[in-house]
Amino acid sequence: MSVLKRFRPSPAMVIACLALLLALGGTGYAAIKLPRNSVTTVQVKDFSLLARDFKRGQIPRGPVGPAGPAGPAGPAGPAGPAGGAGGSTVKWALVRADGGIAAQSGGITLAAKPSSGTYILSFGSAVTGKPILASGGYAADAGDQRGETTGPCGGGAEGRTCPSSDNTSSVFVQTRNSTGVPDDHAFYVAVIG
Repeated sequence: MSVLKRFRPSPAMVIACLALLLALGGTGYAAIKLPRNSVTTVQVKDFSLLARDFKRGQIPRGPVGPAGPAGPAGPAGPAGPAGGAGGSTVKWALVRADGGIAAQSGGITLAAKPSSGTYILSFGSAVTGKPILASGGYAADAGDQRGETTGPCGGGAEGRTCPSSDNTSSVFVQTRNSTGVPDDHAFYVAVIG
């Protein structure tokens, strides 16, 4: 008998357990007996629902508000690695088929156009000993091209003797059509270094 006395609940515990059973029973009854979508705006109190009560996409988004003020600038980043000795520059130009320069990095002029597909450009400083690149361009020229040949003027081991403006600051470029015959076409040319 002393064992039962020890587990005898207080009156407060009995009331709390009854309240819990009634609450669970009411929720279970509502879940079983209420038809789907039977709670409408009439039953919901204004401003009682929160954003977390809805799934993503259930409510259309409102208009976007104005942008807030910009925050303060962050700290400066770390210094980058040091460049190579002497630094490298690139001079480039986009040359049209007629020899006109459509765009460039600066200081490049057409020195001569002695024949069809042959262009001599003056770069304003020595180009010998530097890589010279040329590739087809489409500056108002959609013609079919085969390729470009380029090199410095002024003769010597790496250059060629040009028909005009034959000096170490000039570049010879020759463009060809699809059959390999020199023909006027737009091109890019660049001297690196």
